Amino acid sequence: MPSFFELLLLCGVVLAVAFWWRTNELKQVAYQIARRRCDESDVQFLDDSVVLAKVRLRRNDKGHIALLCYFSFEFATVGDARYRGEMQFLGRRLEGVDMEPHKL
Repeated sequence: MPSFFELLLLCGVVLAVAFWWRTNELKQVAYQIARRRCDESDVQFLDDSVVLAKVRLRRNDKGHIALLCYFSFEFATVGDARYRGEMQFLGRRLEGVDMEPHKL
């Protein structure tokens, strides 16, 4: 029979895998949104990637606790200037996309 510590460790591993699975799924969605937003704004999506910047817990519209995930990406217009973009997901729902002011 497993000890309390082993059960606790197993729960921790299951939670870590579930967290990784969920954020990886969101990262793929964030990548598609960032690429589309850059195409719509006529800017270049740099490094072909998005990065999970931070994670918080927040209540959604129904009052349930959900993960608030911030993803960041970089884009450029002309020249060497790099600009930053950020998007927020509350659970699986996109809350917003922000792009730094940039020159066209």
